[in-house]
Amino acid sequence: MTIRYYPLSSTRYRPACLTALASALLCLGVQPALAQQAAQANNTATSNQNVFTLGTIAVQGARQTEAEKAETVVDRETIDLLEKKDVGTALSLAPGVFYNRPQGGRYESNVIVRGYDLRSVPIFVDGIPVYIPYDGYSDLGRFTTADISEINVAKGYSSVMYGHNTLGGAINIVSLRPRSEFDANAIVGTATGDVSEAAVNVGTRQENWYLQAGLSHYERKYTRLAENFVGEDARGNEVDSDKYNYRTRDRRGSLRFGYTPNATDEYVVSYAKQEAVKMPGQTGSRGFVPATWEWPKWDRETISFVSNTRFLDDKFYVKPRVYYDKFDNTMDWWRNQPKGSHYRDKAFGASLELGTEIIENHLIKTMISYKDEEHRSFDTDIYTGAGIAGTDQKVTQEFFSVALEDTWTISDQWETQIGALYTRRKADASDIGVNTQNLINQYPAAGSMLNPSIDTIDPQAALFYKPTENHTWRASIARKTRFPSFKQAYSNYAAGNEARCPAGATTCTPGTNVPSMTLQNPGLAPEKAMHYELGYAGRPLPDLYMDASVYYSESKDAFGRTDRDFVTYPGYAIQQNVNLDGKTERKGLDLSLNYTFAPRLSVGLNYSYLHIRNKDDSSYRFTDMPEHFGIAYADIRATEWLTVTPSIEYRGSSYYDTKGEDKNPGYAITNLKFSVTPPAWKNATFSIGVENLFDKDYRAFDDEYASPGRSFFANLRVSYN
Repeated sequence: MTIRYYPLSSTRYRPACLTALASALLCLGVQPALAQQAAQANNTATSNQNVFTLGTIAVQGARQTEAEKAETVVDRETIDLLEKKDVGTALSLAPGVFYNRPQGGRYESNVIVRGYDLRSVPIFVDGIPVYIPYDGYSDLGRFTTADISEINVAKGYSSVMYGHNTLGGAINIVSLRPRSEFDANAIVGTATGDVSEAAVNVGTRQENWYLQAGLSHYERKYTRLAENFVGEDARGNEVDSDKYNYRTRDRRGSLRFGYTPNATDEYVVSYAKQEAVKMPGQTGSRGFVPATWEWPKWDRETISFVSNTRFLDDKFYVKPRVYYDKFDNTMDWWRNQPKGSHYRDKAFGASLELGTEIIENHLIKTMISYKDEEHRSFDTDIYTGAGIAGTDQKVTQEFFSVALEDTWTISDQWETQIGALYTRRKADASDIGVNTQNLINQYPAAGSMLNPSIDTIDPQAALFYKPTENHTWRASIARKTRFPSFKQAYSNYAAGNEARCPAGATTCTPGTNVPSMTLQNPGLAPEKAMHYELGYAGRPLPDLYMDASVYYSESKDAFGRTDRDFVTYPGYAIQQNVNLDGKTERKGLDLSLNYTFAPRLSVGLNYSYLHIRNKDDSSYRFTDMPEHFGIAYADIRATEWLTVTPSIEYRGSSYYDTKGEDKNPGYAITNLKFSVTPPAWKNATFSIGVENLFDKDYRAFDDEYASPGRSFFANLRVSYN
């Protein structure tokens, strides 16, 4: 099931099943702009599209390249159709991507893209990187889908315009853009778990300017599990309950103003703020408490400017982008200790993209970019709020990048793209703990290990063959890299601030504790990967759209920690980040099918195969990596006003431990939804449904708690354009 596909004569079509749905809405008189959008087939952005194109890698006003078409796009219509409320669950609709639900102390959800985690596949919002500088991750459950137009997923091969750290690809969340003088949509809903959902997006598009605003709220007070938990919860209470008493609340506001003096130029200022809470609820009627860690603050704030200006008879364009992104995070009761751990991360970035079509049949882009990341952390007493001495840490890193990309349209049938990215990263650390400062005071040479520089060059190339308008073949090769995160480079996570001197040591007294810390390694190289892919997109049958790809990826120089070194700096225990020996091989197949059986019946299917192994250790097993996964759904218009949407999400078994002794079971989850659009209320749709219809317990091996069980939902959507 392709989420949005690209017939060669058009810019971006939705799947056949969604085209049928749009046609149905047209017959009902509902959302006429969407129906028109499904029918259009031009090669440039049109005025009635709700996609903020300046937030993508596409060139404003230019023909869409075949490389851009090769990205998977999860559009808003599909997200709403299958009721995906956050970016993590929405990404599970893309072939080659599987979703890991939130659980554990951190209660974070994530996705894996062709075997690569989010540290290797960074998250962008409108082209701005929003991963957390400290560890490179993003909690995808905190990014709701209320105000997005689409999600672009590049797997393996990705444009060099995305910048650094795209070892396994890139994910870009794209915001809404108004299509008319009054463009609005809203939703209110509820679900099992005392869920409350409300969101509204309002925009206006005038002759020379536009304004877009959005507010959203989504809160879940508990999760109903497939089976009761009987035993002692995290607070020591004896319980017998199926209610997983953990609360999340996400609120987001956004505002965007755009100035459009002509058909090609655009100047946009955007602001967004999101506030989130993650914590166990009060002991009592809502069930058992699974963890004691609390996140009273998970807040992000971003302000940005981006523009596009054409000049010299529209043969050149310039696209500058400037942004400031701030992330505030507070966690209480880590390891059941009465203290708060605070992160204050921020990033400033700027880029300048220059492009030209002055050479016939060539679209040449170049970009220079700069990003300054800062991570600051400190601890406080949870009762008094006073800072705890010796816990302040501050590290920074700077990235300088230069990218060059040429898309050459050789003929009507052939197109190629070549690109290269150079990045230099410089890190620095200060206030990173009393132990490290004492070490530097005693051994000044160690100071040079806190601020090493690393650089890398990533070349790539792709070739596209289009024998007819309905068939495109593609082949690509790309070298990608990733730099270590602050956590990998400096953090003593899980190691503590002291280490016991081993027996037989001569540089410390055996059996006594000595200060312990982690220092950067000046000789550390970036993690590297080579990607190879062959793919096809087109219509082998008139009513069938297919996108298929086979790929091979090999990565090396993964990051790891050394054992503690008690010799180099007597009196201290030192760890360093190093490049591990060995190579990891990933290979697989992604397949998407969309078939329209009849005007009232369409189906979609995604299937992915992933095989991952350590080439140097055949006994090693990668955990939580299923070989088979996918989703299937049907769009059934039972009547002119009733739509039925069944869906099945499948995930095969995976290894639980690296020795391969135990496995997580495979499972299939069935969902069912009914939507009604009353003839008298053409702009409103009522939906009710159930997730995990058969109450399947799909917990992993040795999980203490069951998986989420059967959950009912209901909502009302209203739209006007």
